[in-house]
This record gives sequence, C-alpha cells and structure tokens, in this order.
Amino acid sequence: LAQVILGQEKLSNSVLGAARPSSVPIMPETMEISAAAKSGDGSTQNVGIKVDGKFQCPECRQKFDSEKAKQLHWKFIHDPNRHQED
Repeated sequence: LAQVILGQEKLSNSVLGAARPSSVPIMPETMEISAAAKSGDGSTQNVGIKVDGKFQCPECRQKFDSEKAKQLHWKFIHDPNRHQED
C-alpha cells in the first residue's frame, strides 16, 4: 500500500479512504460574507476596492469603515519604514 506521511504518522490508503473524523469541519454549501468583507461595485475598475468606506487611504484608492482599519492598512501596505523580510 502507498503511504502518506502526515507529521510523524504514516497513514495507508485504507485509512485515507475512511470516513471523515468528526473533528474535521465540513464546508458549508453556502457561505455568509459580512458586509465589512465585501468590496467592489460590480465594475472591473473597482474589483477588490471597498467603495462604500468613509476613510480614504491617502496613497491608494482603498476605503475603510474606520480610521483604525485605514491606519493598519497603511502600516502594512504603504509604510516605507516597515521592515520587509525577503
């Protein structure tokens, strides 16, 4: 039998074909997406851009629902002093 290594355990094909353990979550057939996570307005120009936010990033077109969210975006996306690991 072919074996697969998961961490330190070797599992045979017979185990892999077994029923899903109850600890493994099932993906829902439909997914709820919160309003805060939605972006765009249906146009290709605004794909990925939150257009209904009240706080505009000074360096890009992104908008946010709060000043704190805008500051975190700027810190991790635009801040030239932030250390970047290569």
